[in-house]
Amino acid sequence: MNDKHGLKAAAARGIKLREIGDRILLENEYIRMWEVRLEPGQTLGFHIHYHPYAVLSLSGGENEIVTISGKKITVQEPVGSYTFINEMREVHQLTNKSNVVYLSRLIEVKSETWTAES
Repeated sequence: MNDKHGLKAAAARGIKLREIGDRILLENEYIRMWEVRLEPGQTLGFHIHYHPYAVLSLSGGENEIVTISGKKITVQEPVGSYTFINEMREVHQLTNKSNVVYLSRLIEVKSETWTAES
């Protein structure tokens, strides 16, 4: 069973994937900008990205990404840091491991849509 992105694993475990952010701040035909806000220790539940996206850290902090297959990735995000993701990755969740509120903007590029088969 090919499940590179973990969608079948999530379904088999009864996990309903959530939105990739807390609220949409701006959306037009080109982009969708999300606010992501996590209190210390709070987790943004399992989700997957279907578009290339940029993340801009507004508050800084340390986060942990845990994939549906159990892989753990520690991410340091200093204030003002940014990253651009241009490939579909595995279903994952994000936990704020800092003692401060994590706040970021996640900007999806809507001109490209990924599928689990790509």
